[in-house]
Amino acid sequence: MDTIDGMRVFAAVIEAGGFSAAARRLGMSKALTSKYVAQLEERLGARLINRTTRRLNATEVGTAYYDRCIRILGEIDELEEAVANQHGAPRGLLRVAAARAFGEDMLVDAVADFMTAFPDITVELMLDERQVDIVGEGFDMAVRLAALEDSAMIARRIAAYPFVVCASPEFLSRAGTPSTPQALSRADCIVNAAISPTGQWQFVLNGEPASVTVRARATVNTARATATLVRRGLGIGVCLYSTVREDLAAGRVVRLFKENEAYDRSVYALYPHGRHLSAKVRLFVDHLVETFRGYRDLPV
Repeated sequence: MDTIDGMRVFAAVIEAGGFSAAARRLGMSKALTSKYVAQLEERLGARLINRTTRRLNATEVGTAYYDRCIRILGEIDELEEAVANQHGAPRGLLRVAAARAFGEDMLVDAVADFMTAFPDITVELMLDERQVDIVGEGFDMAVRLAALEDSAMIARRIAAYPFVVCASPEFLSRAGTPSTPQALSRADCIVNAAISPTGQWQFVLNGEPASVTVRARATVNTARATATLVRRGLGIGVCLYSTVREDLAAGRVVRLFKENEAYDRSVYALYPHGRHLSAKVRLFVDHLVETFRGYRDLPV
């Protein structure tokens, strides 16, 4: 076993929180992953990981070794990338996580353009409404609809992208148009459970933040489902702009309470502090900034 390979496997096990998850991330068997760590421990003459049937924890020595591994592996990757870039275009695997609705509506086209421009870069795009553990699950970066207050992450704003309150003209004709956000407590609403707190919509009223408890006609957990039910005339919803932008332009849905909107309006590229920012990540982030330049101050 090469020591560098052993270090990479060990780091992956710590970051993934287990041998099975690390094996999937590395594309190797769980048995081989365990063997690499065991051989590394034998070479070092020290136990790096405490193994039990329920959980895995780094030992004190293992924690210190992991911290040094990350720095050393980062320097190796930086060196290899610098040499490779002198002799050709950037290459390698880029793993990106993003919210499903935004990813399908907007990000996939940006990824396609990026892959066309850099054919030696392979992209793994994982779309999920949950917020993945970027480091623990082995992603290079994530694209999210709000910046996290996490000192371990760098957040670069790439676009303005609001949530908007809207309803279909048919629904408003049948049920009436609410005159104020407070009237939503008596209206049929489509509640997206992924927006916290569930069933309490945020507004700006008289210049101050305010929460309105709405009446749920239906509760779903994705932006796409919310938009579909709103479009079908089932109620008023807080919709991700990307899911209803064409409907707004065509008049199939109507925007309400524009002057009272309070939800985050930005899309961010997130990537870890303390790791070498590879050329492929830097290129992709720059590509997103350029692609969504027209959305950074969206006049919606």
